[in-house]
Amino acid sequence: MSDNAVRPPRSRQATRQAWADRLARHSASALSVAAFCASEGVSANSFFYWKRRLATPTATPASESLPRFLPVHVHAANAPVEVVLPGGAVLRLAPGCDPAFVRSLVDALGGRPC
Repeated sequence: MSDNAVRPPRSRQATRQAWADRLARHSASALSVAAFCASEGVSANSFFYWKRRLATPTATPASESLPRFLPVHVHAANAPVEVVLPGGAVLRLAPGCDPAFVRSLVDALGGRPC
C-alpha cells in the first residue's frame, strides 16, 4: 500500500490491539520514544495517549458498544396517601392537602367518622 493510499477504518478493538502491539515493540527496543515514533510513523502525543489509555483497566471489548446503566434508587418522599372508604370510593391525596377539605370529601362520599 502506498503512503498516499487511504486505509480502511479499523474497529476499536483492532486499533486498541495495534497500539498494544506497538507499545510492546517499543518496550523491547532500545529506541527513545521520539526515535521509535518516527520509525513507526506516529506522533509522540498519540504514543503517550495510548500508553496512558491502555494502562487503565477497561471494560471488555464486547461491552464497549453497549450503553452503561447505573443503579437508581427512588425514594418516595412525600408519597400520596390513598384512602379507601367503606363504600369502595378511593381518595388519592397529595401530601400537604388541607385536612378540612379531606374531611368534607369523606363526609360527602358517605364515610363514617373515625
